[in-house]
Amino acid sequence: MARHTTMPPRKQSTPHGDVILTSYWKRDHYMLRACGPMQALRWMFPKAHQAEIHGNNSRHAFEPSPKKITVERELRSVCSQWQGHWEQRLQDALDAPSQSEAVTIQVRTLGDLCDQRLAQRKLEIELATWRKEKHYLQHWLTELGKQAQLHTLTEQQIRQAREHLSKRLKPGTINCSMAVLKGYLDWARKKGHMSHIPHEDIRELKNVRDPTAMRWWTLDEMELALRCAEQDKQQATAVPLIAVGCLLGLRYEENIMLRWQDLELDRHDSKTGLPAPVAHIVPHDGWVPKDQEARTIPIPARLHAILLRFRQSEGFVLRAHQTRQKHGGTVRTYRYDPRSVWRRIMKAVAAVGGRVIHINGMRHSFASNLLNAGVSDVKVAKWLGHADTKMVHLHYGHLLGYDDCINQKATPAVSAN
Repeated sequence: MARHTTMPPRKQSTPHGDVILTSYWKRDHYMLRACGPMQALRWMFPKAHQAEIHGNNSRHAFEPSPKKITVERELRSVCSQWQGHWEQRLQDALDAPSQSEAVTIQVRTLGDLCDQRLAQRKLEIELATWRKEKHYLQHWLTELGKQAQLHTLTEQQIRQAREHLSKRLKPGTINCSMAVLKGYLDWARKKGHMSHIPHEDIRELKNVRDPTAMRWWTLDEMELALRCAEQDKQQATAVPLIAVGCLLGLRYEENIMLRWQDLELDRHDSKTGLPAPVAHIVPHDGWVPKDQEARTIPIPARLHAILLRFRQSEGFVLRAHQTRQKHGGTVRTYRYDPRSVWRRIMKAVAAVGGRVIHINGMRHSFASNLLNAGVSDVKVAKWLGHADTKMVHLHYGHLLGYDDCINQKATPAVSAN
């Protein structure tokens, strides 16, 4: 059965609260559904006559396009267009203050600026991002003072404040805080609250970072994670999750969408007759890889042995422990997200003294172990799905930094007199 994948939930801000956008499959095409406060839905869909009451919120389903959409990639694109339209409406509403607001609100100090802009930003961005901006701004309010006058704020004052912050904050944190402050000052100048740009010539601090600190697993650490996965209650999902991620280098989305029919586990080399299994990363059921191109990756012997253990005739390599039933008894297949399995494995790894990494660190492990073993950067880039070696050198340059060929010198020519 084809897997009709669901679009990851999207959040849309409105003047009346946040609305969550999701998708569902209706017979032969995708539909979009908005769920949130009734006032927010009326703002988003002014021509809609009614909305379904769903718990404490309201829900409105709508056709994403006049043309039926059957491919998730197209659905995401259309949803982005809808959100772009709503974001523009929201921005227009924010940029047009009411008459009473224009009279009563006076932005003269840094505190005034932060208070007014934060109130607007709360309607534009996710709550977690808004809280982070507020936290970053607090650093500057502490150093510069809430009563710092915008029209007299100087570059020297900002530099001195940053110097004080550098005594207790890391360069990366200061750079992020500086970026937020610049955005707020730019907005103040655009609105006419400032006539100069005191931050124009202030550059980022150098964030010295050890490039070898990228968190990935060596082969021994990978084997430890595999042993932990063997003990998981969903062993048939946990073990392939770790093995495919570390030994095939797939992106997380590609790992989720990998099917058994995409694997040639019985393939043999026509010349030598030896096993030569490969994995084909190909578009299917409306899903396409990130680069939108198919690619073939040789399956290493260690992964081959693991895949043979859990082999199925068809279906997805990573699958849920239980299947859900649709109304009427028909099996309904969704995109399966194994993050709960991953969290259990990381908890088990930490319990035995192993190193915990991000789920994308498995892809880093694949590339790092191959490059450490001397495999060509061209091959690694090809298997990762990159168009060239630029990304490999950007992220793994520390593994390619030394080449013993630098010690090879040509013998000086001896001139004959």
